[in-house]
Amino acid sequence: MRFLKKTILISIGTLVLFCLSAKAQEDISISKLEFSGFIDLYYGYDFNKPMEQKRLPFLYNHTRHNTPTVNLASIKGTYTSKRFRANLALQQGTYVEDNLERETEALEWIQEANLGVALSAKEQIWLDVGVFPAHTGFESAISSQNPTLSRSLVAEGSPYFLTGGRLSWMGTEKWILALYIVNGWQLIEGIEGNSSPSFGSQIVFSPNQNIALNWNTFIGPSGPDENRQMRYFSNLFANLTLSDQWNMIIGFDSGLQKPGLGETENKTWFGGAWITQYIINEKWQTAARAEFYNDPAGVNAINQIGDGLKASGFSLNLDRNLGSGFLIRVEGRYLVGPENQFMKEEVLKKDNFYFLSSVSWTWN
Repeated sequence: MRFLKKTILISIGTLVLFCLSAKAQEDISISKLEFSGFIDLYYGYDFNKPMEQKRLPFLYNHTRHNTPTVNLASIKGTYTSKRFRANLALQQGTYVEDNLERETEALEWIQEANLGVALSAKEQIWLDVGVFPAHTGFESAISSQNPTLSRSLVAEGSPYFLTGGRLSWMGTEKWILALYIVNGWQLIEGIEGNSSPSFGSQIVFSPNQNIALNWNTFIGPSGPDENRQMRYFSNLFANLTLSDQWNMIIGFDSGLQKPGLGETENKTWFGGAWITQYIINEKWQTAARAEFYNDPAGVNAINQIGDGLKASGFSLNLDRNLGSGFLIRVEGRYLVGPENQFMKEEVLKKDNFYFLSSVSWTWN
């Protein structure tokens, strides 16, 4: 992993020198520095009345029970010029506490920190290095960008961010291709004792403005060299605009992890989600979601008794746009499994129901 860290540092240095050189030749009028921000204040009530602060171990967003708190607060600066771009976003909230608990306290502040340069005169090929949002999945850490308030199980079981380099090509309106070399599965610091990078790919095909088909992959080790367990992951989803009022997302994830020391069998998981959004008018919209997730070995998701998660569920939310970047959302979410895996007042149950409300503000 030292090799990848050195590569990233050298790449950043090279990009900075290249961009400074290119900048000197650019018209200053095409450069732009913009700032934006987001805050998501939420209150949730879990009818299983959990005893612990984090109500379910496999969720990383809106996880607190019966206490108003901030899921995510972030501020972002974006700089763009003709052939250069840079992003720096800082963050805090319960999402950060839960999703970046493996990082040091200083690194937990980083949501994005990346530099990019266009390698072609027509700006079709870009090289970006640093910390950037992951290509896997159809949901963002910014809740207002998603059709549902809470994240689907497949989103919580896949990376929200990656650290490394990305080479992307946007040659036509129909195709976007990208290759990734990163330091692991949702890590900034990297895996201690690991010397091998991870790789990813992205293919986006949009035959028209109403259809976007995405296939994303990730391949890399999940442990140190002495106990290397290669992970293979596929994320496939379709984003469909059915009309001016109806949108739909259909997604399916699957993965395999090779055996580690003392193990003999591969670990596999899979999951899917179907989301339908209806835009009632400029102020009101609603969305329904059906989903399932099966991770019997607990590679990405464990339940409240420490076993791998096996669950399906349904959610329904209603949103009210107040204007000026303010959004009020409410959601009911029901999860159920084939076994008793949800804790209710020290008694195990097969199901869980959670009511969630949120007030968010986006400014740019």
